[in-house]
Amino acid sequence: MPITKKFCGTRGRMTESLEFKRVLHDLERRYLSPDAQAKIYRYLATEEVPLEVTERAILEAVALGRLKNAAADASLFDFLVDALLDDCSFEIPETASERLYPSSCTLC
Repeated sequence: MPITKKFCGTRGRMTESLEFKRVLHDLERRYLSPDAQAKIYRYLATEEVPLEVTERAILEAVALGRLKNAAADASLFDFLVDALLDDCSFEIPETASERLYPSSCTLC
C-alpha cells in the first residue's frame, strides 16, 4: 500500500498527514527503543522491507528485549531484518488457498 498524503488547510496553514497500516502495541513500545520504533514505522510506510519480514523482526526484537529486560535498539532491529532477509528457511506464510492447492514447490 503506498503512502497516502493528505493536505488539509486549516486557517491558511497546510498540514501533511500519513496513513499507517499498523501501530505498535504498548508491550512492543516498551521493549523497542524510540530509534527502533522510528525505523519500524519507516519500513511500514515505505514498504522497503516486506511486511512479513518487518513483523517477524518486531516479534524477535521484542522477545530479545524481554529476555534482557531492556529495549532493543535500531541496530539490533536492522541485524534481525538482515538475518531474516538472508535466511532462506524463513518462509512467508501462504494463503489458505495456496495450502489447499499448491501450484508449485520452491526449494532453497
